[in-house]
Amino acid sequence: MKNKLALLTFAIAVGLPTSAFANSQYVQYDPTFTEQQKQTWLSEQGLQEVRELKQDGFSLVEPLPHLDESDVEAELIPVNVAEKAMDSAQLQQTYLDQSRIPTYWKYSRGKSDIRVAIIDDAIDVKHSEFKNVIYKTTTISGIRKPDDHGTHVAGIVAAAEDGKGIVGVASGVKLIGADVFDGDIAESIDIGDGILYAIAQGADVINLSLGQYEPDPYMEEAIKKAEAKNIMVVSAAGNDGRNKLLFPSSMKSVISVGSVGMLGRASTFSNYGKGLNIMAPGEGLYSTIVGNKYGYLDGTSMATPVVSGVIALAKSKNPFISNNTLRDKLYAAAAKKKGDTTLHYGTGRLNAGMLATIPAPISKVTVPSVLKPNQTFSFYFDEYSNAKTLTRIYKDGKVVKTFTNERLRNGTHKYTYALKEKGTYKLVFATSAGRHTRVTERVITVK
Repeated sequence: MKNKLALLTFAIAVGLPTSAFANSQYVQYDPTFTEQQKQTWLSEQGLQEVRELKQDGFSLVEPLPHLDESDVEAELIPVNVAEKAMDSAQLQQTYLDQSRIPTYWKYSRGKSDIRVAIIDDAIDVKHSEFKNVIYKTTTISGIRKPDDHGTHVAGIVAAAEDGKGIVGVASGVKLIGADVFDGDIAESIDIGDGILYAIAQGADVINLSLGQYEPDPYMEEAIKKAEAKNIMVVSAAGNDGRNKLLFPSSMKSVISVGSVGMLGRASTFSNYGKGLNIMAPGEGLYSTIVGNKYGYLDGTSMATPVVSGVIALAKSKNPFISNNTLRDKLYAAAAKKKGDTTLHYGTGRLNAGMLATIPAPISKVTVPSVLKPNQTFSFYFDEYSNAKTLTRIYKDGKVVKTFTNERLRNGTHKYTYALKEKGTYKLVFATSAGRHTRVTERVITVK
């Protein structure tokens, strides 16, 4: 994984350019401040603004010209950087079967309206596996240069099902790429901005195969914004074999992913500890690399997109299901073995069988298939979504009846009606929110 967001040292010496300080420190203040209130507060703290950050209540700063760091009153937050850390291994690709993913592709191979954001280094978008897979990409930091790490992660999630090379866990979804690395490091602010970009582009899942040991307020606020929009964030636990999770994997709302080998045992490099949620294959994963090639890599960075891919499949089946429900079902389905501890294995090993427990937005429809003219009938159904469901009956492509007496939400519902004329009718439930629509149909014959 992209490992160890190490803190930048910021020892201020005489003659150190102010830009060096400004690139390594920021402050957090009341996001409701007016511009004048902000500037007054900064001045009182002995600071001046270098630039405002994209999230309200954050600014890069430096001391006022006549002051040094010791005179500053506010808490200065260091900008963190991420460094790459990954190993290669010549092992067979087994992670799909190991997590039972092919068995449950019958529910979905991934829908094209589902978007997974890869916050990483640049994806090689010219790789043949990503033809018609990429929705949008951007470069947050540095000069864009495709890298094996981001390309490998992207392939695990969504490599095309084209009969060549590999196939992604969720080959039907679209990818959003945010390149936040400048060489081998990435600043925490850039990662936060990458998350904001993913939110703006309509991500349903955000994959963070990176982390740091120190919490970062800017990144944390961006992740909270994602969770508030029901965007699932999945992050790597770390590759140091330590009893401590990396941030943001340690956040409660983030799915923290550790690594297991082919036999299901925790990888020796995989971090563990309180807050670890789930394990997934992370040794010898075969996926895309730069130059239209393929290769094997190890790490919790590789385990993380396996989980992200399964989450994308679940959201393909029901994009309206809440993150809380989805996490509960993911953890409940996890495979456990005798001797496992939550400290080392979380809830267990990823099991794509959880897809069988994800209800469609409209489920358990009960309706008569054959009726007589003018026969009153009732139909029942369960709704599992927080989106609007429009229920209609059609005949010969024309609307016969629209049921609009209530805005449906989670629960069991009943409607009663009578069809006058003989013929074939369709009962159609269309659940929609934003760009997502899922349709359930039943046929009724009147004779």
